[in-house]
Amino acid sequence: MVQFKVINRLQLRDGVLMCKKPSGRSWQKAHYKQGDLDGACGAYSVAMVLNILGVFEAEEICSDNPIDKRTSEWKLIKALNEEGLYREGLTSDKIQRILMDNYGSRVTVQCASKASNHDIAEIAKNWIDDNKPVILGLIGQNYAHWVVAVGYIEDEYGILSDLLTLDPGSDSPTYALWNGILNLHKEPRKRYGYRYDSDYNCMVDLDEAIIIVKK
Repeated sequence: MVQFKVINRLQLRDGVLMCKKPSGRSWQKAHYKQGDLDGACGAYSVAMVLNILGVFEAEEICSDNPIDKRTSEWKLIKALNEEGLYREGLTSDKIQRILMDNYGSRVTVQCASKASNHDIAEIAKNWIDDNKPVILGLIGQNYAHWVVAVGYIEDEYGILSDLLTLDPGSDSPTYALWNGILNLHKEPRKRYGYRYDSDYNCMVDLDEAIIIVKK
């Protein structure tokens, strides 16, 4: 029988995907969609993961509410805002540096890559089993994108077949806990052999993973 696994930090409440606030006593949005003119999928993915982990309120990034400039929250918001429209996107190295320089007291960050012979899909599965979301780097022909893996599907033989994602480039889900699916049945002899479906579909390679863990 096909098995679905999704991290236990997400809930659909009145058709809105939600997660707990850092206080643990109330709820906040878990998914954010990037603007059509920017390349900020990395920043949005970071914000979603920190939201889901319950260490940050992503809405504060665009809030007019005053924030104590001595706090790590302010330092992180300032560092993210300094990138503007992110026309060239964010690399994994830059994401790790921004987080460790400005939010290192609250989280640790690990990176893995296909270039270093890491099995990105298996790494994502293992962290999802621990109810931790994972940022995935997808690349394709003239395409690079960050998404957040929050679940997976195993086929009737117990083999990992798909990763379930929250995609910052697509509308927020209203009937499921994810809005993108990366199929792991790779087409042979193709560099971009994995099919990725969200509001759009394309052929990609699974290139990197960023794991953010609450201290």
